[in-house]
Amino acid sequence: VKHTTGIPHSPMGQAIVERAHGTLKAMLQKQKRGSEGYSPQECINKMLYVLNFLNRDKEGKSPMLQHLNLPQTSPEKAWVEVKDPGSGQWGKPVQLI
Repeated sequence: VKHTTGIPHSPMGQAIVERAHGTLKAMLQKQKRGSEGYSPQECINKMLYVLNFLNRDKEGKSPMLQHLNLPQTSPEKAWVEVKDPGSGQWGKPVQLI
């Protein structure tokens, strides 16, 4: 077993890793009070669930939308193209129901 303490020759990559570690540690500290009796794996699972699914901004955007800075579109406004499996031809765009 070889122990490696960081990303070789990549200080920026190591900084990203350390920032993620800091975020995870801070979230674990916040949840420490309500996690008595849970295993470490259960605490990590809960923390990742909160970070990935319950962490919303004031506008209700998920972390992915915050990161990509995409406007939220409702499914009613989405346009799709449908391919006919028999002929293999693509049809005209239709609005998703």
